[in-house]
Amino acid sequence: MSSRATSSALWLLVLLPLTAGMLAADFFVVSTAVLQAQSSSWPTVQGTITRSEVETVRSNKSTTYRLKLAYTYSVAGQSHEGDKRRLYSWSTGDLEPVEALVTRYPVGASIPVYYRPAQPSEAVLQPGPGSAELFMLMFLLPFNLLAIWPWIMVSRSWRREPPHVPTFVREDGSECVTLTEMGTTIWVFLALGGSAFLCGVLGGVTGGHNAPAIVGVGAWGVVIACGVLTGRLSSAWRKAGRYDLRLHVQARSLSLPPVSGRKHRLDLRWRDVRAIRVDPPVRGNQRGSVNRYPLTLEHVTADGEARRETIDSFLREEQAEAMAHWLRTHLDVGEAAPEERRAAQPRARPPGRQRLS
Repeated sequence: MSSRATSSALWLLVLLPLTAGMLAADFFVVSTAVLQAQSSSWPTVQGTITRSEVETVRSNKSTTYRLKLAYTYSVAGQSHEGDKRRLYSWSTGDLEPVEALVTRYPVGASIPVYYRPAQPSEAVLQPGPGSAELFMLMFLLPFNLLAIWPWIMVSRSWRREPPHVPTFVREDGSECVTLTEMGTTIWVFLALGGSAFLCGVLGGVTGGHNAPAIVGVGAWGVVIACGVLTGRLSSAWRKAGRYDLRLHVQARSLSLPPVSGRKHRLDLRWRDVRAIRVDPPVRGNQRGSVNRYPLTLEHVTADGEARRETIDSFLREEQAEAMAHWLRTHLDVGEAAPEERRAAQPRARPPGRQRLS
């Protein structure tokens, strides 16, 4: 079995259970949200509150509060006992909204109970959609994105299109290749996941999980806006050439974008580049699965010091080799070490000495 097939098989052993677990969690939350939305059309009967108090849950780092509720009701002569204000509810770090619910549902009060026609033992006191279900979907979003991203990476590694270098010419005459260490997709994923996590935490602290549905809709609006704005910003950076490797034929210069750990663009003269090579693959774990093939160049600084710089890393060795061949052809360099190239060059005469005739 090839290393590619072995690596993919190991990935599948991890991804399949993870994906199955996330799908099960998504199904539970979505089905609960749909059922809660349908509860507004359920039949009602009068019930009586038998228990209504604040339940305090303390841990090492925080204290949360939730409504502890119980009520009785009868359907077709059969008695039932319920304990749900809604089908799903969150604890909160804010005591005030929970105390307000205790005041709203005092012990002994007669209240309308909405029961499920197909299952009368399932009932709620507050029907219709609310923020709890929307925040629960938001809580799952980062985990869903984490489950989706490895599938994208695996599918990319199995693409068998022939390696090529997608070049284009910009207005200044430079021949360019776009290197995207973090493409628009991953930036959008990070923005969506990060904003969803922050909104979920803030909703829990401020009691937004128990608020009306408009609060959850607003939180989702913030998350979606963060994703859209991040995607547009990343696309604008790409169009502006932020990630472009540029070859200026007239100036005989090479400009590397701020990727692969570079904080700023690096401009080099062609004559200072001594070698371009594809380094050994970077191993992702002890099992030896290949993550990336780094493409590096060696150049000489103004002080005469030899340095190595990573141009970019590629998922496939063929892609890295194609890029290396394209650069070597333009810059007229090979894989020789800097010392070997300097030894092959003629030495300059010491200043002040002239050849005697």
